Amino acid sequence: MPAYSMEESLLEGHVEVKKLFEFVEDNAASMDAYTMEQNIFFKILAIGLSAMKGYFAQKGTGDVGASLDLEDGTVLKRQKSPSDRNYFSVFGKLSVPRTCYRADGVNGVMPLDAQANLPERSYSYLLQEWMDLLSIRDSFGESSCTLQKLLNLKIHPSRYEVVNQESSNILFKIIFLG
Repeated sequence: MPAYSMEESLLEGHVEVKKLFEFVEDNAASMDAYTMEQNIFFKILAIGLSAMKGYFAQKGTGDVGASLDLEDGTVLKRQKSPSDRNYFSVFGKLSVPRTCYRADGVNGVMPLDAQANLPERSYSYLLQEWMDLLSIRDSFGESSCTLQKLLNLKIHPSRYEVVNQESSNILFKIIFLG
């Protein structure tokens, strides 16, 4: 997948805003306020997703040149094609292209992961925070249903359990291990 373009992301956002106001204009007479508000909210999420694409367009793919020198002296070579990564934000799912550097016997390194502070898992930190907050009071299944209703995001309940467990481990390390 080629890197995102800020111009394309901006254009996509403008199109989504235009579609939002056309929707309001075309449906105001026939919809009640609840239905309109619900539709507006989901259309705003599409605008947010366009903005996230713009963010990743500005960040780039993490390309730092033809090679990457590690602290131990290992030299990694830039791969020809970017390595895509799924990223689930509160606005929806997108695929993020990342430049990958590799050498024989060494795991690939994607500088964008550190440059953008991407989480280890594909769920954004904000989405993970919301998943944790929902899981405090409700079961993972109920939390999944709630987030699907609120944001139209389908996340399997088992993912809530994994995110919750990882958050607990991080909190434990902070509190007890300094």
